[in-house]
Amino acid sequence: MKKAQFVLLLLFSPCILFSQTDYTSSSTASSSRNQIDSLRNLLSGSEAIERVDILNELASCFAGENFDSSIFYSSQAARLATINGYQKGIGIARYETGNAYYYNMDFKNALVSYLSAQSILENGSFNKELGDVSLMIGNINLFIWRGDEAINAYKKAIRYYTEAGSDSSLFAVYDAISMTVFFLSYGSIDSALVYGYKMLDHSRKYDDRYAEAYSLMQIGMFYSRSLKSVTEKQKTLLYCDSAMAVASDIKQDELITIIHVIRGNYYDELSTFFEATGDLSAARKHYENAYKASLNTGCSYLQAIILIDLAKLDLIDKNYKDANIHLELCDARLKDFFDFEWKNTPAKGKVANALGKLMDYFMAQRSRYSMCKKQFSRTVALGDYEKAIDYLLLSYEARDSMFASQKGKQVELLITEDETEKQQQKIQTLAKDNELNRLQLSRTRFILIGIGAGILMISVILLLILQRRKLRADQRSVSMEQRLLRAQMNPHFIFNSLASIQNFVINEDSDQASIYLSRFSQLVRNILDNSVEEYVPLEKEINTIENYLELQKVRYASKFDYQITVDEKIDQENMLIPPMLAQPFIENAIEHGIRHKATPGHIGIRFHLQDGLIRFEVEDDGVGREKAREIESKQKSRHRSMATSITRDRLNTLNKKLKKKIRMEITDLKDDTGKVCGTRVEFGIPVVGG
Repeated sequence: MKKAQFVLLLLFSPCILFSQTDYTSSSTASSSRNQIDSLRNLLSGSEAIERVDILNELASCFAGENFDSSIFYSSQAARLATINGYQKGIGIARYETGNAYYYNMDFKNALVSYLSAQSILENGSFNKELGDVSLMIGNINLFIWRGDEAINAYKKAIRYYTEAGSDSSLFAVYDAISMTVFFLSYGSIDSALVYGYKMLDHSRKYDDRYAEAYSLMQIGMFYSRSLKSVTEKQKTLLYCDSAMAVASDIKQDELITIIHVIRGNYYDELSTFFEATGDLSAARKHYENAYKASLNTGCSYLQAIILIDLAKLDLIDKNYKDANIHLELCDARLKDFFDFEWKNTPAKGKVANALGKLMDYFMAQRSRYSMCKKQFSRTVALGDYEKAIDYLLLSYEARDSMFASQKGKQVELLITEDETEKQQQKIQTLAKDNELNRLQLSRTRFILIGIGAGILMISVILLLILQRRKLRADQRSVSMEQRLLRAQMNPHFIFNSLASIQNFVINEDSDQASIYLSRFSQLVRNILDNSVEEYVPLEKEINTIENYLELQKVRYASKFDYQITVDEKIDQENMLIPPMLAQPFIENAIEHGIRHKATPGHIGIRFHLQDGLIRFEVEDDGVGREKAREIESKQKSRHRSMATSITRDRLNTLNKKLKKKIRMEITDLKDDTGKVCGTRVEFGIPVVGG
């Protein structure tokens, strides 16, 4: 049964009909050339968006016949669409790039381009274009023998076309699903018939006589595979007769040819219920009629397939002379196909041509292989074993060519059904060794591909982990900046500063009000500016500290004084330090140290160079940290210092980027008697700038 299924696949590929009908004539090629010239003329006076659409049309025109030109135009369209933010244009450009790779049989890059197009088009209401993309993805899966995935993609195409109101596009999808079900045996013949009847209804709805004949022929072909009963199988002839009437009326020789082939297969030995329906004489008559009709099509590939059928019957009749004649004619027709027709046949017209052109190529390769095998059988029967070995080697060469044509992308699946038969026909040790070597090479290639895919997957996972860590670090940095800014912009401090300024205004002390308002605004501006900088000039930091202390002196009148000392060796304008390191500790000195002291306090701030570091000290003579905690615990103070935790977090972040680390040290100062008399915070900051 598997052998019969494969012969049907070889003989009845529906894409033969579309591919040959739409673009074998010179008038069609001339029309395509006129369209290209017309589009090129439109480019010069077009606006950006219109130009993108024209470039994509040109890429589509060249997709099936000139890879470089198609890629050139689709790349230009993608670039221009990206510049102008034209999402639909970008998506279609990706789709046309996929088509160029598809017709070049580079399915990997085609699939990458189609998935990229799909991702872009899904962001808008571009259902018609998404239907086209899904259809092509289904075609790729069909060619690499992944029937379930192909059908899923085709059903997505139906959904997209329906949502887009593009009912006219559905015929190609119905055809593709019926092909997948029929040729790959994914589902029963009944499933293929369901879509065959959908095709027939669609063709009659749009009054498309060609599509009607094609649909009737398809349904007849599906019934030829029926396993239910002889009566069910006999419907093949009924539908073929109806298809023949329409095809003859519209003078479509391609359809007439295939209908004769289906009839011949109905009577052939490989057909189901052969005991009831078999008639090799009738089969030969229909194959001969098919060949006569094919001569009017100019389709060398189709003629070659029919000649193989005739040679097969010759071998059954042991008519080896006629078998040789038919096989030599087959060889000549295949040479015509590969040398001229394939290279000069554009894939332009119905959407089903996307299947047609490539399927023609793969099936023609398969026909070359089948021809060599038939010659092998003929020469073995004649006892000419030397020639038999030559033909066997040629059959292996044809098979290896099929592997190369798909560039290692699961071509083995296209010849699985007759693998057992091939193994049985290996009669020479040399041929067996070659086959084993080929299998070993194929296995090695797949192992290497698997290793490469594993490395790629690990690389992607590592990249995602690194990106996740970076994102978390950025989030921590932003959170820390916000905490630092909140610490700097203490609401109590702001309120009290403004209240003091207001008090100056009320007391009509406008000079003091102006001075402190200026300091306050400058302080706020410096804090906001510095909060987004990693480093600021020392001069600017000192100015911020001074403004802050002056405003705090207004709040705590006569409560403390301060002194800022800067080493003369320090270039204040050019040397840089991280901003706002000191301010949280100055606030602590005032709020927790000096505020609880009975007498006025003093805050000393010093900057000096030592061992290649800027030594930055904040020292107060307050009550000390332990005493402050004790007092505030009794007073149940709500003010909670965040200075140490915020600063340590900042230093951890900064130190990750520095070779020489920033150090911070907090010391409780004591007098000669051991009594705490203040606190000193010291930073060692590597010199930056200056």
